[in-house]
Amino acid sequence: MKTAFITGATSGIGFEFAKVLSASGYGLILHGRNSDKLNKLKDSLPNVIATLSADLSDARQLEAMLTELDNFSDTIHIAINNAGFGLYGNHTELKESDIDAMLAVNITTVTKLTRYFGLKMASNGQGYILNIASTAAYQPQPYLAAYAATKAYVASFSEAMAIEMKPSNVIVTCLSPGRTDTNFFSFDGADSTKSGKGTFAGKHRVSAESVAKLGIHALLKGKIREIPFLENKIYVFLNRILPKSVVLALYNRAMKGI
Repeated sequence: MKTAFITGATSGIGFEFAKVLSASGYGLILHGRNSDKLNKLKDSLPNVIATLSADLSDARQLEAMLTELDNFSDTIHIAINNAGFGLYGNHTELKESDIDAMLAVNITTVTKLTRYFGLKMASNGQGYILNIASTAAYQPQPYLAAYAATKAYVASFSEAMAIEMKPSNVIVTCLSPGRTDTNFFSFDGADSTKSGKGTFAGKHRVSAESVAKLGIHALLKGKIREIPFLENKIYVFLNRILPKSVVLALYNRAMKGI
């Protein structure tokens, strides 16, 4: 049985990754912050080998998780660095501790885990690493300023690592979803945007299941990047060709008061 490791597996796209890979016969090592949710996940999905509970914004807990991973004798064939979160609002009004935590999870953790699995997979002669960015990676976004910047890092880092790891037969793919129906949009603890008419209204979102399936397909096909769905591809293309001042004005209008 091949084995897959997934961070942030208790909800959203991470949970759907777990379902897809479990159905494909992979043994699962699943990470989450909430041990109760992990236990329920273990009971609801077949092929769960182990669960690892850690707050990845805490460097010590991240290192402890890496130590736990070292204890598994089975080869990990797929590693999905899915855990991440965003902060909405004026950057200067956000809590500094929340910003630090987001940078740690979205940037530092992805960097360390990609290196960790890259080394192990290279020594095994093959492997797959999927890092999750966002369509927000491809343009600055007022009111999601630091979040968009972290995802720009993930996209750039992952695409460069894809080239570096290719001679070792290790595939690195960057998945950049757009608006997806997950709890990411619960900025204030309650998802007030889903029933609204704004940019992130429910009618504009795609299912987390469809994103996960496309991400796994792209990874196993060896693609460097995957921007799922035509609408998202068009957005990214326009962001690259329009003047920066126009892009910023459009996103300022779209992101205000969501």
